[in-house]
Amino acid sequence: KDDNKMDSFKKVRIVRRGGVSIDMSNFQSIGEIGPGDSFVKVGAGVTRNTLNEALRHTGMQFMVDPGADATIGGMTACAASGTAAVKYGTMRENVLAMTAVLPPTTILSTNDDNSNSSNNNNTNNEGGTIVHCGTTALKSSAGYNLPAILTGSEGTLGVITEVGVKLHPIPTHVIAASCAFDDLHSAAEAVAMICMMGVPVSRIELLDETSIRAFNSMIGSGEEEGDDTGDEGDGKDEFHLRPMEVKPTLFMEFAGHTETVATEDLSVAQSICIDEFEGTNFVSASDESTRQALWAARHRLYYSAIALRGSGSDEDDSATSLSTIVTDVCVPLPHFADIISDTARDVHKLGVVGPCFGHAGDGNFHCILPLTKNDTKEYKESVFKVIENLTDRAIKVGGTCTGEHGVGYGKKKYLKRMYGEGGVSMMEAVKRSLDPFNILNPGKIVDNDFYGGFRRI
Repeated sequence: KDDNKMDSFKKVRIVRRGGVSIDMSNFQSIGEIGPGDSFVKVGAGVTRNTLNEALRHTGMQFMVDPGADATIGGMTACAASGTAAVKYGTMRENVLAMTAVLPPTTILSTNDDNSNSSNNNNTNNEGGTIVHCGTTALKSSAGYNLPAILTGSEGTLGVITEVGVKLHPIPTHVIAASCAFDDLHSAAEAVAMICMMGVPVSRIELLDETSIRAFNSMIGSGEEEGDDTGDEGDGKDEFHLRPMEVKPTLFMEFAGHTETVATEDLSVAQSICIDEFEGTNFVSASDESTRQALWAARHRLYYSAIALRGSGSDEDDSATSLSTIVTDVCVPLPHFADIISDTARDVHKLGVVGPCFGHAGDGNFHCILPLTKNDTKEYKESVFKVIENLTDRAIKVGGTCTGEHGVGYGKKKYLKRMYGEGGVSMMEAVKRSLDPFNILNPGKIVDNDFYGGFRRI
């Protein structure tokens, strides 16, 4: 075993009632794609970057980008999305087919060592059922949408082993841009107008003042220097990061198969930002190294935010990635400006350290809230007050308690407010029908406490 991999694994698993964790990293198959195909079947353990590297020669790419080099199976289970969702959709829109192993519907296969002696294909109800759902067609109205039920189920309904995902052409021309605004509300309103005008942005991200201040602090400390292209080449694209004006800032990306298309979209967005909402310092670039530099504050935001509360080391009273809460909501775009502005004011009023930023084009935004081991009870209460307030506001305007992070254990209490008793009861019924002995992530998403039939060994 790779010790570093196992150490990382131990840090992220959550076990409340004992049990085992399943390592899917050996599911590494990548299917072939032929001319004109916009679909590929991928093993659950294949990572996003590995898939795109394998597809490079085809001119196609898997476009869902959650930021990390996550596995396709994990992204499916969590309904991941990220910065490119505004144009290409989330995993829910990009999963067309799936293979999964459902849990046993009778406990005989668990308790009786001889129960499967005559049948080893594991496709029966006693030993778990292998299901193949969905098609390679881009649409279907045949039966229940089973891939959609398993996408975002967070490991509570089945073990995903293979996923069929959509592919998209790699754009020929890409232009990145950024624009600063005097206040967060104006920046968010600019996003709403860009989207309402039908400008096909590939990515559009909004960072508040605290986010920009965190970035400036990190590069000022000398922690980020030198080549940052992400390439391991000869260093020709080396650039140096520079501090940004401490204002709410939009980061945008436009793509097309001709330079003219991308430039025209950029021009419309620039006019909206500057003429309609008095944006300043609108900067754009098309070469890759400058685009990377232009987006550096967004790409480094997570660790920049943690560094606002120390060095990030376990050895002192600093926030670390393990002690940091990252929460999210998603709201209808007309309400986005009000909700993110109110949340930023909450953070300031309650004396909490926490940048607010978002995948602004689809109304999804986050707060990064670093905690330290010596934080007072009062400070922690203020942090959770921020989370409660932003979630409450999101639900009141018809939004969701989470746009991409998932429900897990922490946010299931909000589901009844969102969907009512009937909606939650329907989820519980799905869980009971597919996992009657509650062996897959018990307690996540719904509170089904049924544990019949097990005998202790």
